[in-house]
Amino acid sequence: MKKYLGNMAQPALGLAILMITTSNHAAMTLEQQVAHLQKQVQELQTLMQQQKQASEKISAELPILQEKSALKTDLKQMVTKGGAEFELYGNVRADASYQAKGPSTMYNYISAVPLEGSVNEGNNSDKFQSTLNATRFGFNFKTPKIGEHSVGGKVEMDFFGGAGRDSFRIRHAYLTYDQWLIGQTWSNFNAIEYFPETVDASLSVGGSLTRVPQVKFSYPVDKNMNLAFSLEDSKAETVTTTGTQGFTTDARAKLKLPSAVGRLNYKFDNGSALSGRLFLTQKATNHEGNDDFLAWGAALGGKYQVAENTLLRFDYNHIKGDTKNVLWSNYAYVFDVNGEMKPNEFDVVTLGLTQKITPKIRSTLGFGYMRANTDNHFADLVRNDLTQNKELKEGWINMFYNPVKPINLGVEYMYGERKTFDDQKGIDNRVNFTAIYDF
Repeated sequence: MKKYLGNMAQPALGLAILMITTSNHAAMTLEQQVAHLQKQVQELQTLMQQQKQASEKISAELPILQEKSALKTDLKQMVTKGGAEFELYGNVRADASYQAKGPSTMYNYISAVPLEGSVNEGNNSDKFQSTLNATRFGFNFKTPKIGEHSVGGKVEMDFFGGAGRDSFRIRHAYLTYDQWLIGQTWSNFNAIEYFPETVDASLSVGGSLTRVPQVKFSYPVDKNMNLAFSLEDSKAETVTTTGTQGFTTDARAKLKLPSAVGRLNYKFDNGSALSGRLFLTQKATNHEGNDDFLAWGAALGGKYQVAENTLLRFDYNHIKGDTKNVLWSNYAYVFDVNGEMKPNEFDVVTLGLTQKITPKIRSTLGFGYMRANTDNHFADLVRNDLTQNKELKEGWINMFYNPVKPINLGVEYMYGERKTFDDQKGIDNRVNFTAIYDF
């Protein structure tokens, strides 16, 4: 029995020791867990304190950052005394050209290049010229809405005015009220957005830079179609009286009524667009005789997105008795020896293909052509006038490089010819350069 009890005591003693050991181990583990939890709480409190300090620092610096941001914005967009927001914009533009042959002017003047064999032909050969007078600046205005009405305006100026194109002038100055516009801006008949891009600031044959005082109303038919009607002051023209001996006398045209212009624009969803335009102008002069007549013109232009990086632009005009709406045209009209008015009539077309070669490089190949009607009295009367042209044609190819967003650098080769009514010819052959910084 004793031996049996002895054998039983040993396992019991081992079990007791094991229980005591396990109990002590559990107690130590619980203490460690509490200590670890306390350590995590302390770390969390430290992190929260650091975040609070960082937040207080940002709050203290925020007014300074806001002031700096407002200063940067206000340099370009400010508020006038009358409460209108206005935005300053413009560019600094340097132009240059090297003429193998060409006009006496820095910029394009294809209708007056010296004729071959004339005494002036060599005057402008191998000639370099440069200028900055195409530099411009302007302001866009916008008044906070008055009820449901939107009010705004624009004033834009450059140094491209005068006969020498080196004097200060106003390009645009107008106000807008909803769909109404009153002031001076592009003629409603003008379609500069469809003219192929040129380095030459004066554009080329078929181009138009007409800005006139006007009242215009635009009506959006839907998201794709827009109608615009305007009454415009196309300003005075100098016309010519031609006698049987070829003498000329200046006369000043006057408008009996404003020029009426209508335009229909249509935009396609792929970015292409079409525009049809028409103008009618009742004119008279201070010349005695039958000088009351109706001048008119019709045009169709647009752009076609050939591919993602390829754009085609085109424009066609037919005009009778007017010179203001297309550059480089002849007299609007002349008078014969009996005092009867004989209007000029002509067609002009431009075509250009622009290719975006890389995100920073683009190139345009363009062509412009003007042909006067040679089967009318105007052609007969000016046949010996070497300032009048039966035909003008001009082609150009250019490349623009946009190294950074505000800067455009351009180079262009341009070749043109003019032909008088008696088939004498003049040539324009030159290279144009430009550097433009937009701000």
